Amino acid sequence: MLTSVLLALRLISPADSVLFRVLTVNDFHGSLEPRTYPWSKGRPVGGVAALKSMMDQLEADCSCPTVRLDAGDQMQGSLASNLVFGRSSVEALGLLRLDAAAIGNHDLDWGHDTLQVRISEAPYPWLAANIFDSTTGRRPEWARPWAMVTKGPFRIAVIGYLTPQTKTIVMDRHVRGLHFRSGREAISDIVAEVKAARPDFTMLVAHEGARCDSLGCVGAIVDLSRQFDSTTFDVMVAGHTHTLVNTQDRGTAIVSAGSNGTNIGVVDLIQARDGSRRWSIRIETVYADWIRPDSAATALVDRYRPLVDRVANRVIVELADSLVGGRREFPLGNLIADAQRAAAGADVSLMNNGGIRRSLLPGPVRYSDLFELQPFSNIVVSVTVTGKQLKAVLEHAVESGNPDYHVSGITVRYDPRGRPGARILEIRKTGGARISATGRYRLALSDFLAGGGGGLTVVKQLRQRSTGMTDLEALINWLSTRPAPVRAPPGQRWIAISR
Repeated sequence: MLTSVLLALRLISPADSVLFRVLTVNDFHGSLEPRTYPWSKGRPVGGVAALKSMMDQLEADCSCPTVRLDAGDQMQGSLASNLVFGRSSVEALGLLRLDAAAIGNHDLDWGHDTLQVRISEAPYPWLAANIFDSTTGRRPEWARPWAMVTKGPFRIAVIGYLTPQTKTIVMDRHVRGLHFRSGREAISDIVAEVKAARPDFTMLVAHEGARCDSLGCVGAIVDLSRQFDSTTFDVMVAGHTHTLVNTQDRGTAIVSAGSNGTNIGVVDLIQARDGSRRWSIRIETVYADWIRPDSAATALVDRYRPLVDRVANRVIVELADSLVGGRREFPLGNLIADAQRAAAGADVSLMNNGGIRRSLLPGPVRYSDLFELQPFSNIVVSVTVTGKQLKAVLEHAVESGNPDYHVSGITVRYDPRGRPGARILEIRKTGGARISATGRYRLALSDFLAGGGGGLTVVKQLRQRSTGMTDLEALINWLSTRPAPVRAPPGQRWIAISR
C-alpha cells in the first residue's frame, strides 16, 4: 500500500532507515500508576507518566511520521479509574496522544450508555466495525467502524474490531440489544470502503489476541489475519489475551504489548539500502525507574490520588507467600473459590479464571491490591443444582481440555483427552463422599456466571439467591477469618487422569 510519496522516500534514502513508526498499547485497564510484578524483580513498571515519556522518546528517536494506537480495554481495572467510571483513564490515554483505539469488551462493563459518554470525552476515536444493533442489523451510531489518520505525508486507515466473545463475557444487561459479528464477513464492507479511500497504510486495532511460543503464534487474531488477502492489512494491533505478540503473517505485522501499560509495541517500516522494505517489530518494557515521568501525566495522577487514597491504602491481610495467577488451577483461584463458597454458605463454588486479574505478593496486602485482583463488582449468588447439572457445569469448565475455572468443596477427576461433554469422571465432596446425580447441592458463583457469562448456560434459568456481597467483599470477609499470615489453601482440586 505504498504511495508515490513513499516511493520517493525510498529512492532518496541512502541507507537503511525508518520511514514510518507505529507505537501500540493494549489492555491498559486503568493502570494510571506504576507497580511491581513478580517478573519485574522489584522494579516499578508502567504508569501513565512513564508510558507517556517513553512514547514521546520513541517518537523523537525515530524522527519519522508516527501513529499511536490502542487495542482496547482502556478503563476497567483500577480504583482510580473505576471510582469515576473510566473518566481518569480516558484523560490519561488522551495525554498519550492516541490516534485511535479499539473498543474492548471491558469498556462495556458499565453499559454502552456510559461508554458513549466516555467516547464523547475522548480526544481520539474509539473504533469497532463489528458491533451491530440486534433489531435493526445496523451499526450503532456510537460504534464508529474506522478512521483516517494523517501523519506527515501518509494517510493511515484504522479499522476497529472487538472480540465476538463479548456477548458472553460481559454482563448480559450491559450488551443487551447488541450483536457482535465475527470474522471477515463482519467487516468486509468496511474493508472495501477503506480500499476505495486509497490510504497509504491500512491497520486493524483488534481486541482479539494470540499466544506465542517457540513454535509460533496461534489465536483469534492470527485466524482473522488469514481470512483476508495478504495485502489487506499492513499492521494488526492486538489485545484481549494480555500476551506479548511479535510476529508476522504473510507480510502483515501483528503486535500485542501485554497489558496494564507495562510495554509498548514498536512497529517500524524499514527502508533497506537495496530499495526493499520490511516491517520490524519489537516490544519495549516501560520501567518507571528508568525514564523521567511526564509532568502533565504526573499532575493527572496526583489529581485523582486523594480520591483513591481514602480507600486504597487500608491493609487487609498479611500474606505468607506469593499467590500467582496463571492458567488451569492455581492456589489464588482456589482461595477465591473458598471465599465465595463461604459467603453463600454453599456446598460447592465455581470461579472463572478470567475474573482473576492479578497476582498477590507476600507481605501486607492493601484494599487496592484486592480491588485490582477482582475489580468487576460481581455479586456472589447461589443456585440449587442436581448432581447431574453440576456435572454439566464442570464439563463446561473443562471444555478446552483442561480447567479454566476453580472449584471449592469438591475434587474433580477428569480426562483431558476425553470426548467433549464426557471428560468428567468423578466428583467427590472434599470429605470424600461422592456427588450423586440425583442429589441437590447449593452452588455459589458470580451473578456474571449465573447469568450465562462465559457461555455457562446450564444454570442461566435457575433461580438465584443473592448474598448481597460483591466478590471482593466476600474475599475480604474470608481473608479476615484466616490465621495470619495467610497461606495458600493446600491440595489439588482438579485431578487429570488419562484413560
